[in-house]
Amino acid sequence: MRHRCVKRITIAHLLAMALLRADAQNLLPNGDFEQYTLCPDYVSQIDRCVGWSRPTHGTSDYYNACLGVPFSMNVPNNQMGDEPARSGNGYVGFYAFSDFDPVGQAPDAYREYITHALSAPLVPGTAYQVEFFVSLADVSKFAVNELGALFSMAPPVRNDDLHIPRVPQVVHGGASWLDDKMGWTRIAGCFIADSAYTTLTIGNFLGTATDHLNVGTQFPLTNYCYYYAEDVSVMPLPTPSLGPDIKACEPVVISVIDPDPGTVYTWNTGSTGSSITVDTSGIFIVTTSGPNCPMSDTAEVTIGQPFAFTLPIDTLVDLCADPLVVLDIGPIPYGASAYWSTGSAGPRCEVSASGTYSVTVDGPEICPSTAEVRVIDTCVGPVFIPNAVSPNGDGINDRWKPVWWAERITSYELRVFDRWGHELFSSMDPDTAWEANDVPVGVYAYQLHAIEEGSAAAYEAVGHVTVVR
Repeated sequence: MRHRCVKRITIAHLLAMALLRADAQNLLPNGDFEQYTLCPDYVSQIDRCVGWSRPTHGTSDYYNACLGVPFSMNVPNNQMGDEPARSGNGYVGFYAFSDFDPVGQAPDAYREYITHALSAPLVPGTAYQVEFFVSLADVSKFAVNELGALFSMAPPVRNDDLHIPRVPQVVHGGASWLDDKMGWTRIAGCFIADSAYTTLTIGNFLGTATDHLNVGTQFPLTNYCYYYAEDVSVMPLPTPSLGPDIKACEPVVISVIDPDPGTVYTWNTGSTGSSITVDTSGIFIVTTSGPNCPMSDTAEVTIGQPFAFTLPIDTLVDLCADPLVVLDIGPIPYGASAYWSTGSAGPRCEVSASGTYSVTVDGPEICPSTAEVRVIDTCVGPVFIPNAVSPNGDGINDRWKPVWWAERITSYELRVFDRWGHELFSSMDPDTAWEANDVPVGVYAYQLHAIEEGSAAAYEAVGHVTVVR
């Protein structure tokens, strides 16, 4: 510190930012400047504040109300002005710009900095939020618009009192002048660590390129810019993670892994919340909002399509004339496989008996699809009566009825009974099927009476049908 003067003012605090997550840990010990080894009683005693030091020959200062002596290094009234602490009883101060040539140096080359070791190294790839507050001292004739926080592997030591030519990771970069003498201005920003940094340094890193604003002062010979600093924090940020990209055949739920209850999640679909359901392919981005810096993660979702193929619903064959029937779904995609209910594999299947046969096509780039066909042997009679029905809503074998190949049935009655003889279904229409939706899995009896057009004899049949799901 150089010039000493005092002026009484009142403080008007800015609106405070909401606190970071309660369980997050500040990696900057003594960031509120409350711990000290001795009360400061003269300039350049930053080292009396526990853990803090100056990396150059600049005379960075420590202020605290512990001594109780007005003026000097007291809080709120001290040599550089009158500024109540933002919290507690202590803060620090440093020059950020000067417009005089004290020892033959170039104008505005003099700088002061404060530095402190972190409680733990930063983790590369992890996001951090840095925050500190500054107030322009009353004696300052100038204000600057750029102060920053530099992370390094060791203190950026200089054996002089000139500026440190480094690029800080977090900076208040020209958005507004830091000219408030009545209260504290928040400086904050986020970055992703690219190294295991161990040290934080705060100050003006621009050197002679520093822009400055003449804010005026009633004190003579104060051609400089001096800031108090308070409440420094370095906090790891909760970064959302959506996990790996997703490939699915049905609508899927994308969720933030281990969501933070105090964080608002907004998706590029316009939805909010820690999870969304998607039914189309695309890129989905979730972004956090709230007291912390916004962070985001991206997931690509691919909703696959089934391979489209068909089989005839019913195939009428005369197994007396040709004992083998070839069922063929045609070409299938490269890398896909076809599996038949008979156990056969491939797009073709040979069968030698009447019945219902299904085939499923699946593969790494397609979603599974299934179709079925009923093979009806006309050699054994005028009707094919399935022996099972599966009313599970998948569109395959959901309804049960005899299949006729006669052109016209003139008389028809079909009845279905449970094992106690209670009638569950009856129909006089050969096109009406038994739905079997409201009965449990089991075996049920049926009676069939029918007369074909042009036939004098009735066709009678009794048997069993099994309901499966």
